[in-house]
Amino acid sequence: GHPLASLPGVGVAYKLAEGLFSRVERPEAAEKHLDLAALGIVADVALQTGDARYLLQRGLERLRRQPRLGLQAIYERAELNPQGLNEEHIGFVIAPRLNALGRLGDANPAVELLTTTDRGRARLLALQLEGLNARRQLLTGQVLRGALAQLQQNRALLDDAVLVLENPAWEPGVIGIVASRLVELYDRPVVMIATPPGGAGRASARSVEGVDITAAIATQADLLLGYGGHAMAAGFSIPLENIPAFRRGLARAVAAARGAAPQAEPRLQIDAYLPWEAISLEMASEIERLAPFGPGNPPLALASRELRLVSHA
Repeated sequence: GHPLASLPGVGVAYKLAEGLFSRVERPEAAEKHLDLAALGIVADVALQTGDARYLLQRGLERLRRQPRLGLQAIYERAELNPQGLNEEHIGFVIAPRLNALGRLGDANPAVELLTTTDRGRARLLALQLEGLNARRQLLTGQVLRGALAQLQQNRALLDDAVLVLENPAWEPGVIGIVASRLVELYDRPVVMIATPPGGAGRASARSVEGVDITAAIATQADLLLGYGGHAMAAGFSIPLENIPAFRRGLARAVAAARGAAPQAEPRLQIDAYLPWEAISLEMASEIERLAPFGPGNPPLALASRELRLVSHA
């Protein structure tokens, strides 16, 4: 119940910096790092409740009004208007570019990008991100197609409360992205494991509301080499021979957490029905006041009845 309970690592780092600045009587100095806190909260798929939500709200304002040079360079490459920037832009435009460095190469240039005072250097690094991000998109598509084919070939995997998939050819740097896509498709936690021959499996997990995936993984700690994460996302390493036992044990833990087996087919949750003529820009503005949206504060899904499709592109 504590307001700090949902902080991911970046939030803890920010609160530590805030405390240190306060000790030297410079409390306002921490605020220049709010943009980094916002980036991390969204990129880490953290619960947007308590102080995590508050830091994200304040960080978004800084990202819009006072972006650092490296972020300005990303905005330019991605053709983003900073004044309208929201959490979706972080999750689907900015974070994938920054993550591409660590997923496919050396993450250290991201530090330089976010701290440089040289506009030319910022633009060069942003260009490097574009190339890596394009490669990341290609690899993500390949892994996603492989995962879907695996599920098509072995439908029994869909009987479990959690999907645990493995493949020796998967790029470890992109399996977390694919896990998120599969969570959306199958409405249950997903674990993707890259299993290179002769080495340990490297895994990435993503979850759904109501299932603390790190706590579920912790129930199988004796099978793992190491693990870490938070309620919605986690990672671990595992000896290849322990994967079947891990799959069985994790399925039991997740089923217990959900209280029942997941639905065979995910359903669209409609929050309210409204007449077509009630939809307006004013309503959209009112709904936007509830933002940022994400885990812990999902976006609204509204529907109108008795409409007829006249044409489609």
